[in-house]
Amino acid sequence: IDTIFFSVNIKQLSLMFAFAKGVPARGLACVLGGFILCLSFASDFSYPNINTYLISYMRSTGYNPGLTYADFIFLSSTKTLLQGASMPFIGALARKIGTRPSIAIGSAIYSTGFVATYFTAQLWFPLAILSLACHGIAFSFVYATAIGAAQKWFNPENKGLIASLVISGYGFGSLFWVPIQTVFVNPHNVQAEIDSDCPYIDTDHEEHCEFYFVNEDLLHRVPWMFVLLGGIYVVMGILAFFLISDPPEDNINFKTLIDQNVEEKKNNKDIEWNKVPSLRPQEVLKTSVFFQIWFGFFSISLTNGLMGNYSKTFGLTIIQDDHYFAIVAVFLNILNGSSRVIWGLSYDRIGFKWCFMIIGVVVTIITSTLPLLPMVGQNTLSAKLVYGGMMCLLYSMFPGIYTIVAAGVSDAFGPEHYQANFGLLFSQSIVYCATVITLTKVPVIHAALGYNGMFLVAGGCGVLGLLVVAFIPKHLTSSQVKQG
Repeated sequence: IDTIFFSVNIKQLSLMFAFAKGVPARGLACVLGGFILCLSFASDFSYPNINTYLISYMRSTGYNPGLTYADFIFLSSTKTLLQGASMPFIGALARKIGTRPSIAIGSAIYSTGFVATYFTAQLWFPLAILSLACHGIAFSFVYATAIGAAQKWFNPENKGLIASLVISGYGFGSLFWVPIQTVFVNPHNVQAEIDSDCPYIDTDHEEHCEFYFVNEDLLHRVPWMFVLLGGIYVVMGILAFFLISDPPEDNINFKTLIDQNVEEKKNNKDIEWNKVPSLRPQEVLKTSVFFQIWFGFFSISLTNGLMGNYSKTFGLTIIQDDHYFAIVAVFLNILNGSSRVIWGLSYDRIGFKWCFMIIGVVVTIITSTLPLLPMVGQNTLSAKLVYGGMMCLLYSMFPGIYTIVAAGVSDAFGPEHYQANFGLLFSQSIVYCATVITLTKVPVIHAALGYNGMFLVAGGCGVLGLLVVAFIPKHLTSSQVKQG
């Protein structure tokens, strides 16, 4: 695994840099713009942090006295549902209206939703859900659009690398957002306090109690945090708007460079995007490859979603140190971004199937063993080291699914209807939301499972995902998929 995952030989690096020299500056600017855009849209990777601040604040306003961390799942699920349901249609719309108008619309919706949360957070939780869930609609306008635009400037042999460079912004985002949120809201590392209404206080089951922030100065800063973030996202959206563009039509054909093996494979012919067979969304839905990728994507996304919503609240049951989680978040998001690039290089070498198998095995094992973590102790150095190590392993693996899926959709179904086809894949978000809500909000199931049960269910889905993807073709090509 280490050899596949981390080794990039000199020939590959020479090919990357030599090819970059032959690409117009606007192509490199497009990659940079996509990176900045994904960087700004990465607020959902700071959801565990936002969860602790937003829920603690809204419990204090008098409008939401019974609110708990578990209720945050309604916010993240609404965002994900809107994203999954709208992406196929908005993807088709984005293709019609063009790249820059799509970037402008998506960025405006996103930043406006965050600024509006200054007001909605002071009222009822459903209103905060609506304002922050605008992220899902905005995402549908920009994500596949930015990736597709960047890929068009480069050699199709480098789909994985180019997609990973753009998407890595999504991983690196919370490298900035979690520390910014924590320094702004909790600069003095005020500790969360045990819920005074918890029925398990002073019993042998006190570990089931949640910890909330109650300091008035800290809570006063929570609504202003959303204004600060919204303002930053406006600036980043404007930068991305001017940097991202489509290449001219006569620039979409590229000659294979440097690598003799590639030249032989292509018989020294130009690689032409417009001659690659492309499947329409209606055709994609008739292929077995689509559903294999779809289920594999779902199985890893479930773990991603659980970690995104509950890694910090689960960690607080073992470690009560807010600044510790902010420090861990920095490392996790370095891995979240850098691993996407490494997985992009790996995709270009070994393809979708083997990349997924490596990701799936590691994610399934780590997720399934999380229930053993409390055995390490409470607030001990060992607990901090083991928790941090397990999170780092997860965040070096599951972010890769977004890179290999972004490249795999283009390889399997062609570039022409990329946004819409990519959007179809995100329909797995609907099933993901239904699964997570069932695990967390159906009282009988949630009481029986708890954190441990949720992690074991996610591990089981990982096993199923591995079995399904094991039968996918080793090399994905749209011509092969189209022929059945």
